[in-house]
Amino acid sequence: MKESTEHPGVAGSALLLLLLSVFACSPVLLGAPPRPDSLQASVTVVPDSVYAGERVTMTIRVRRGSDMLTDVELPDSAALSPFMLAGRRHFSSRVSPALGEERTVLDLAVFGSGKQRMPAFRLVYRDQEGHVTGTQLYRPDAAVFVKTLTSPDVKRLRPLKPPLQPVFPFLLVMPFVFAAFGLAGAVLLVLFLVKRKVRFFAETVDPAQVAGRKLRRLGSRLSGGMPPAECHAELSAVMREYLERHYRIRALEAVTQEIERDLRKLGVSSFDAIMTLLRQADLVKFADSRPSAEESRNSIRQAEEIVRSGRNQGAL
Repeated sequence: MKESTEHPGVAGSALLLLLLSVFACSPVLLGAPPRPDSLQASVTVVPDSVYAGERVTMTIRVRRGSDMLTDVELPDSAALSPFMLAGRRHFSSRVSPALGEERTVLDLAVFGSGKQRMPAFRLVYRDQEGHVTGTQLYRPDAAVFVKTLTSPDVKRLRPLKPPLQPVFPFLLVMPFVFAAFGLAGAVLLVLFLVKRKVRFFAETVDPAQVAGRKLRRLGSRLSGGMPPAECHAELSAVMREYLERHYRIRALEAVTQEIERDLRKLGVSSFDAIMTLLRQADLVKFADSRPSAEESRNSIRQAEEIVRSGRNQGAL
């Protein structure tokens, strides 16, 4: 009987020791921070193959308790070879109320050739006050394959390739350019032909007929109340146009003395009458002369007679 009563006591003691050991090995369940050796770290590398001098991204993820901080400590540049640190970023997040995650992203330029194992680093653990509570050396199993197109001794960072500038589509634009030049040439040709045609018709029109129509119209306007001074000004313009087109002299932009000289050289029969009309118009324009309506009407009749005599002289 004594032996049978001792066995239940031994079994209870064993069960109690087992429960205590389980709780001691599970600090997260008891609310205590995890030990450094119980933290979970993982490393990923992208891409897994590059050319010498290009960059890879190494991401280090560490799961830790909510009341613990972790940091990644890299070796010096000599120990980091054949890698070179080009950039570093750090992120923190919370997975659960009692568990957080630290993520460190390293941009590394890689040199050499062949398979290169990622460099080892040291995890530093700190409490909430920043005191170091422990360190751990971590050697990742990840690796990257380095392809070489240049010498393996290259030690300079390969610069990032700038974006290519778009090529101007000359072949697409050239037809429009040729079409624009062709259209411009066609317009110039049409203008040249029109101008030549107008000049031809202008040469075939009798200057005497044109001057006669303008003089008759001027007489009608004078009878309708046109001021005599204005009538003399338009009469001078009509006669100058007639003289320039009929005798081929410069009369529209010439002064009276120049017209007199040219007509004298040509020996025009109505020379005196023409000069009298032009001088009267100059007196009205420059000397402020005030002719009467009858004087203007006589000047128009005299101009009509000059035009008729010039036409008869040309017919002879």
